[in-house]
Amino acid sequence: MLRHPISFAPLTKILYSEHNRKRQCFEFNRDKDSSMEKVAFGPRRLGHVNLYVSDLEASLSFYERHCGLARVRMETAIGAGFLSNGNTHHDLGLIEISRGQDRHGRDGHVQIQSTRGRHPGLNHLGWEMENQAALVAAYERMRAAGMAPHALYDHIISHAVYVSDPDGNVHEFYADSMKNWESVFNLDHDDLVTSRWDPLSSERSTTSNYNPTPSLRRPAPSEMPTRHVTGASLATRRYDEMMRFMQEVAGFRLLAETASPARSAVFGGTTGRPDLRLTEVGTGQQTGFRMFSLMVDPAGFSRHLAEAPVPATARRIVHDDREAVVLADPDGFLVELYASRDDAFLEPLALAHAS
Repeated sequence: MLRHPISFAPLTKILYSEHNRKRQCFEFNRDKDSSMEKVAFGPRRLGHVNLYVSDLEASLSFYERHCGLARVRMETAIGAGFLSNGNTHHDLGLIEISRGQDRHGRDGHVQIQSTRGRHPGLNHLGWEMENQAALVAAYERMRAAGMAPHALYDHIISHAVYVSDPDGNVHEFYADSMKNWESVFNLDHDDLVTSRWDPLSSERSTTSNYNPTPSLRRPAPSEMPTRHVTGASLATRRYDEMMRFMQEVAGFRLLAETASPARSAVFGGTTGRPDLRLTEVGTGQQTGFRMFSLMVDPAGFSRHLAEAPVPATARRIVHDDREAVVLADPDGFLVELYASRDDAFLEPLALAHAS
């Protein structure tokens, strides 16, 4: 394994306060009225990452073996699997790429068109809302601003509004609809989960169904001591438009911003966690989803790296605030496994340091 001590560019503007339908990408015009500013979904935190992968079983096995996650649910009919460590119903969702056929939900609707997910890439980032009342209220503000959702779904365990950003990345804003998600997300079930949902005819419950103190799965001694997903990185050439979307539509809090060596911003939800890094890239550089982060237990991290086999391509990173290893999964997606020096949530690595 390679070891690469690095130094991070300082953040120049620190703002930390407290801890289908056709794809529609929002085009922002600064001369329009300010109704967009009133949408602001305002989620709590990043709940999960969902990826299209070329080989479902190979990717599931990789994340189990090297990342300490356990599969908790399968949907064989649509080629999907879900992994978690007990933090929530899933930290990571994986869907095998389309093979030229539509995939249908439990009510018979076309859930995934044959033209979507043809290549490995981001399906969506899942953002946990406080409750269903907050989700429906944000959806109503979205309608009032003249915006159409990418999709509206009932997943049994949650209800969700899907929204595309200016680059076409899909963001799922969801509210858990039950506290006992294990009754649905378990390996005894393999039936379809998703149907269409009408927010306006739904109960506007103010009950918060997420678990603020979940019981995490205790990994075996040979497994990475992973806690949960804590961050994702997106690269863009439309930095100003994406900044406006993240703050005015998604309703994220801007926690930090830097202008050098490239413009970059860190966003978080209402919990104050640094959940998303947005980085400006130049012509010819890859845009879109680049990496996600998993927080691990510091006590067992160094021991695991010393004793357990990891891919030869893994990159070891040591810095004042963290010790980390960056892996590439079977499709080349980067995943950062990090242990914080003071056991705090940390923003995703800058792309220049992770690549």
